[in-house]
Order: sequence, then C-alpha cells, then structure tokens
Amino acid sequence: MATIQVIQGPDKGRKFDLREGENIIGRSSRTVELSDGTISRSHAKLTLVRGRWQLEDLGSVNGTFLNGVRVGKSCWLNRGDQIRCGSSLLVFDGGRKTLPPLDVDEDGRLVDASIVATIPSNEDSIIIPTPEAGARAIDNLRILYNLIGEVGSLLSVDALLQHTLQRVVEVLKADRGFIMLANRAGRLVLKASHLPEGSSDKRIPISQTIINEVIAKQVGVLSANAMSDKRFTSGKSVHDFGIRSAICVPIKGREKILGVIHVDCSVSDQNYSTEQLRLLTAIGYQTGLAVENVRLYEATLQSERLAAAGETVAYLSHHIKNILQALDGGVDVVESGLKRQDLAKATEAWPIVRRNLDRINELILNMLAFSKNRQPLLEDINVNHVLGECIELISPRADAREIAVMTDLDDLPPIPADAAGLHQAFLNLLGNALEVVAEHTGVITVTSRFDPEAGVVILSIADNGSGIPDDKLDMIFTPFFSAKGQEGTGLGLAVTQKIVNEHAGKIDVATKVAQGTTFTISLPASHKGKADDTNAPRPAAGSTAGGSTV
Repeated sequence: MATIQVIQGPDKGRKFDLREGENIIGRSSRTVELSDGTISRSHAKLTLVRGRWQLEDLGSVNGTFLNGVRVGKSCWLNRGDQIRCGSSLLVFDGGRKTLPPLDVDEDGRLVDASIVATIPSNEDSIIIPTPEAGARAIDNLRILYNLIGEVGSLLSVDALLQHTLQRVVEVLKADRGFIMLANRAGRLVLKASHLPEGSSDKRIPISQTIINEVIAKQVGVLSANAMSDKRFTSGKSVHDFGIRSAICVPIKGREKILGVIHVDCSVSDQNYSTEQLRLLTAIGYQTGLAVENVRLYEATLQSERLAAAGETVAYLSHHIKNILQALDGGVDVVESGLKRQDLAKATEAWPIVRRNLDRINELILNMLAFSKNRQPLLEDINVNHVLGECIELISPRADAREIAVMTDLDDLPPIPADAAGLHQAFLNLLGNALEVVAEHTGVITVTSRFDPEAGVVILSIADNGSGIPDDKLDMIFTPFFSAKGQEGTGLGLAVTQKIVNEHAGKIDVATKVAQGTTFTISLPASHKGKADDTNAPRPAAGSTAGGSTV
C-alpha cells in the first residue's frame, strides 16, 4: 500500500494511507487532510494510473513542488519523492518492495532525503512580488532593499560582509552563519562568521560538498536535512555537526563567483523555506555586486594615491635637484680655493654650502613631519624659550641682510606642548618672514601673550613684506603650493598647520598686499585630549603688520 508522511509542517509526523483512485491533499480533504493554513482546501491530487502514482496541482495559490520543482502538468512519482504544499513537506512511499527503503534517522523518524529547492544566482534572483508569493515575498523585497541601502555607504569589504551576515542571521534566525570569499589563488577564505553565544566549538561547520554543489551549478541550495542528502553523504562536516536545515548561496559578481554565504540551524523545529532560499540567493547576488563596487573604489583610490605619490616624488626631486646644483657650485668654489690655498675665496663660498645644507635639512624635516601621523609628546614648557631658540638660529641670516628682529614676549605660564614640533613650526614661519622682507628695511616682530579667560597662549610672527595676494591666500596651507617659485617646497606652512592642529590649537593669517602679513598661533594652556585634525586656518581681511608668503 502506498503511503504519504508529513515530515515538516503543522501536521509533522502524521501518516496517510493512499487509496486506489484519487487522493486529495488539502484542508477539506477526506483522504489527506492537513491543517496547514498555507495550503488550499483542495491543493493537489494523487492518482493511481495503470499501476503508477501521479501528482497533479489543483490550481493552488502557493503551488505544489516535487523535489523542489514546481509542478505544472501532472507528473509521475517515485518512492522517496518529496512533495511540498505550502509550508508542509511530505514524503511519498509508493509501496514497491523492489525500491530501496526510506532513510530513517537514528530515532527511527523519517527524514528529508534530498535538496528541497535550488534557485539560480543571477539578475532574475531578485525577489519580485507575485500573487503566488504573497506577503512573504513583499517582506523579503523590503529586507533586500533595506540591506542594499545599509551597505551602500560601506567602503570596506570586511565591514560590508560582516554587516550583511549580521542582517542575514537576524532575518533567518540562523544558529550559525559564514561568509567566505575566494582569494587570488581561488581558495575560499573565511571573511565573516557568526556562532551561538557561549559556543565552545570554534570550528567552521561548512560542508565542502555543499559548497561544491553551489559553485559548480551557480545556484542557491536549500536542504531541509543535509545529513541524509545522497549528494552530501561524503561530506563529513555535514554529519559531524548534525545540520538539520541549511542554505548555501553563491556570492556572484558580474562575471564570476566570488564566494558563498552559508547559514544553518540545528534546531529540529526550524526548517528553512523556498522563500527564504530565494531571499538569501538574492542577497548573495547583490552582495557580489556590492563587493565588486567596493573593490573598484579601493582600486581607484589606490591609483589616485600612486598618482599623487608620483607627482610628489617628481616635485620634490626637482626641488632637491636645484638644491644639489647650488650645493655643487658652492663646493666647487670651496675646493678650488683650498687647492689654490686661497682661504679667502673658500671662506667666501662656504655660506653658499651652509645655506643649501640648511635647505636640505629643512626639507627632510618637513617631509618627515608632513608624512607621519603622530601624537605630540606633551611636556610642560615655556613657549618663550622655544621662540628664543628659533630667533637665535635665524639671527645670523637676519644680521647679514640687516633685517631687524624685534620681540615683545609676555610672561607665559608653562603649557603642555611638544617642544620639537613647535620649534619646527616657529622656524618655518620665521624663515618665510625672513625671505619676503627687503634687505636693510625689513622688520620681523615676534610677540607672545596669555589670555587667561580663553585659557590660551597667543603667539604671532609679523613682517613688513609684500603681503599675500587674495588669489593665493586660500592656497597657502595646501601641500606643495609655493608662491616662492623654485625657492619654496610648499611644505613649510602645511607642516606648521599640521603641528598646530596636533596641539589642538589653531593658526590664523592676516595680510595686506605691500604692507605685510601676520601669522597668529593659539595654543591651549591645558591638555584637552586628542587634537582636532580638521581644524582649518581662517584668513583675515587684513593686518597692520608684515607679510610672508610660502
């Protein structure tokens, strides 16, 4: 006698004997009556025709599926076939003794012995609400759209995959979830995982046999009980972990498979449906497109960085070449004087050598300061002492050109600051001022004062040079922008601004063409935590004091 047994759904465990002739599966049936609210009153029909059983859908709303394939016209049944009606899964036993017996688990209960369904992974796997799918497909479409919106702003593949897996686990209520991507050698590497809280077993229960099926056929696979699927009997991990219900789908890019998403649940009353397979397959397809978009962005960003690095090297190489040419000229004159024992000539040429050595040293220090992100080494120091050391260093050059360096330094309290960093910043500003003022009439004024109400130390370096034109004012803190032609590297003010920002301070500039420029630095008198790297200079309209350019 032929029988049919329910292995999934509200009537799980019930067994029906089929009588000769017609047997109706449905809520109002007299032969196979099911209480499943997702099936029709008369959902499908089983008929014995010339010694063989035939299955026919009776125009049901949710359709009838035989071994995962929707039944159109009538089709013949074989022993062990699975029939899905709504959320109920039934196994057919044709009663033929010549066929192999049904698989049973160790407790003697019937188990699902083959893949419930497969879904191709392509652009058609996007969930489109249809009358057959009903409200569940609409909910799935909403989930997919929300996920696409959430990952659209993520620019890291790892963050994208971790967020996607988190959402998948939440929606499918999975015990475990894994995402793997293929590396350059074509091997799958774990990129994101989810394990139950408190799980002591950190192994990765992903079956290579299931993955092979997914990748080879580029389909999403739903297995209601992967342990007894004949195609997966050689897959040890499936048996080791006792997976009761699993979905594995490909992450498919535009041209190739990039990886897989795998979720499973070991709870006996949790079995995934075809709609959930369709949802995860669509998510896998969209994830593949998102991963390729992020990789394209990263490749573009890397290309831009390489291009910027190339431009920087070319710019600095040209500047270094100019310095070396001047240095070679000075060295030649010094060597010529020494060979002729003309000490006066050698002494006269030595300042050229000394000046270009200083330029190389300044360039290297600025390059190191600009290219390296670091937190300043804060110590309580009196900023006037640092200013005094910098003024002493530039005094010989100022005296040689008869340029006056005037100071008006107030009594300052010790403040937390990086002495080496401020030393470099002040030298850059003083060096710029020294280069733009005229010989004999140039004046550089250095002042300092403490504002107790604002809790800041205010330092200013002013000159009476030519000032900064309006069309160049917004560019002076831009790296590698220089208004001094071949004489400037364009790093001095950029480095100065970076050092001030690292101290959580700010730098302002006030200038008037033909009258001069004043750079003002404000530093906090107490440590306020991490510096704000986004601080931007705020050029003012004008000043009565000097004018230096980059």
